[in-house]
Amino acid sequence: FYHKGPLPPIADDVHQLRIEKREGGQGVRVWVDSLAGLLGLVEMDVVELHPWAATVDDIEEADMLVFDLDPGDGIAWDFVIETALRMRHLLEGEGFKPWPKLTGGKGLHLMTPLPQTLTHDAAHNYARRLAQQLARTDPDRYVTSASLARRPGRLFIDYLRNGRGTTAVGAYSPRVREGFPIAAPVTWKGVERGICSDAFTLNRPFRRR
Repeated sequence: FYHKGPLPPIADDVHQLRIEKREGGQGVRVWVDSLAGLLGLVEMDVVELHPWAATVDDIEEADMLVFDLDPGDGIAWDFVIETALRMRHLLEGEGFKPWPKLTGGKGLHLMTPLPQTLTHDAAHNYARRLAQQLARTDPDRYVTSASLARRPGRLFIDYLRNGRGTTAVGAYSPRVREGFPIAAPVTWKGVERGICSDAFTLNRPFRRR
């Protein structure tokens, strides 16, 4: 899902950004702002895109909260949908306007633009508080810990994608999985209708729902 180690040759239309890594030292991240840049990523054999919740103009401030609703074994998709709608209500109560995104896997992301940026630590702490607030409403079926031992039969409300250097799969990115599903933004109406988690693939025409 990510590239570690020295980067391959970088295409001309792919921009580079030098950053201070959390573990020390400098690193390079790449970004694009054009079709030519996207094609450049293809030339670099990139398949999945996993952006930060920040812009290249200010990588030290988060402009988005991300919540990953990740069902454990035994959790039906209908409960993921129910949770997304409950999370939407909670976030709208905080003054946010979240939008849903299929992950191309078994879960659903709630992307929550911030009206004002926050430090990555503040965004992480805020997201954790909201996730735990929802989890307390049904502790038998929700978990906010990444511990695999606690996941079966529960839905993991994953707030850990908030923080400096953390990422979430980008909108419209294909996934390296059978059938190449697409991580697709969808409408709340589509969610309410129970849209399937694998509704879109490279071979299945995309239509916003």
